[in-house]
Amino acid sequence: MNYLLFNNEIFISDGQVVKKMEKGPALKEELDSRFRGNDNDYKKENDDVYKKGNDNDYKYGNDNGIENARICCVDVDVMIASAPQDYLDKKDSILAQKFEAAYSEGYITLNEKIDNNIFQVIGIKAEKVKEIYSLVPSSKVDAFVPYAIAIRSLLVNNQTNMAKLVLFVDDLGHEKLMTVFDGLKFSRTRTFYTDKAHDILPDIKRSLIDFNKKLGEFAPKAAGNLTIITNNKPMAEAFRSLEVGLSVDFLDCPFPALEGLKSIDTQIKYRIPEEIILERKKIELRSRLMHAVIAVCIGLTAALFDGLNLITYSFIARDFAGENLKNAHLKDTLEGMDQRVYRDSLKKSKNLNYSSVFFDVSGLLPSTYEVSSFKFSADKDHWIFDAYLFAQDDQFYDEISRSKILKKAEIKDFFIKNRPGKYLKVVL
Repeated sequence: MNYLLFNNEIFISDGQVVKKMEKGPALKEELDSRFRGNDNDYKKENDDVYKKGNDNDYKYGNDNGIENARICCVDVDVMIASAPQDYLDKKDSILAQKFEAAYSEGYITLNEKIDNNIFQVIGIKAEKVKEIYSLVPSSKVDAFVPYAIAIRSLLVNNQTNMAKLVLFVDDLGHEKLMTVFDGLKFSRTRTFYTDKAHDILPDIKRSLIDFNKKLGEFAPKAAGNLTIITNNKPMAEAFRSLEVGLSVDFLDCPFPALEGLKSIDTQIKYRIPEEIILERKKIELRSRLMHAVIAVCIGLTAALFDGLNLITYSFIARDFAGENLKNAHLKDTLEGMDQRVYRDSLKKSKNLNYSSVFFDVSGLLPSTYEVSSFKFSADKDHWIFDAYLFAQDDQFYDEISRSKILKKAEIKDFFIKNRPGKYLKVVL
């Protein structure tokens, strides 16, 4: 993994040594050769910049080229804004609109959650992103983060108390970078060019004032609780001597941002709109192709099942028609037999006046009842009268009086086609 810091100057590290490169015509050629990989070694210029190889020559990197890189960029703008966190598409749109209103168009923005419905929006100019990707292939970039996020990662790993207001001064040589932190929140990084602590202190105070103004309602409550951290030891001692009681810490790290890039756990990566659009088109094309293949498979499967179902249905329909004919014939035969048996049973009985029994039962039924069907049947010793009753016009079923012939009758409720009725059985 390689690490790059982009500002007015560019610093590149392979994880062990760092080289500073000036912007100019030769920069793109050198970075191209590093990321492409070639057979040229980068020979020794000084021991602080280049890594010693096994052959006692000094070279940077390797002949196979850089495979992965993490990048941080100093030149970004930042603001805190609120948006509904439960609706991702709506949230991103609202935050982008608020950032555009505060700054201008032509920014690529990303956001990170600070609190419930509160987000830190970080924007970098699209032209700046394109410039960086013209030097470093996007396909080899593992993460592309703001400089302040890399510094914040380093401070957290060094167990810095981020609950306090922290101002970090990064000495990169003739460039000095100043960033204010309040928990996850951070300010826009300022670049200045002086080593004199008494000139830097006023800039620190101006940065704090500007940070509080930018935060507005989200500004830290204890603005006076400040810790200054710098990687320049003489500068740290000068700050302490200039202002008694000022909390100043020294961080022994020559390139804090590059070290912070090693430990970032964020997936933030700025991407140019053209790349996003191209990727979306590829995803849509793959999705459409997949859907087309699935649709064809479903269509073929449906056609196969439809053909099998038609064949099966024809056999079932033929068998069903034959069974219906048999059933109709058996039903007619059974009805005829029932009628003959019933008449024969009545004829054999010389002592039963079935019309009298029917009228006796009908006379004891409530007026709301009507007899749907009835029959007489005989066992060894008795005649049995069965009847099915319904209430007229679905009226309420009145209680059937158990008197006379109905004194020992069996009366039950039943349902036929969701219609309630009564079953009456009288043993004579």
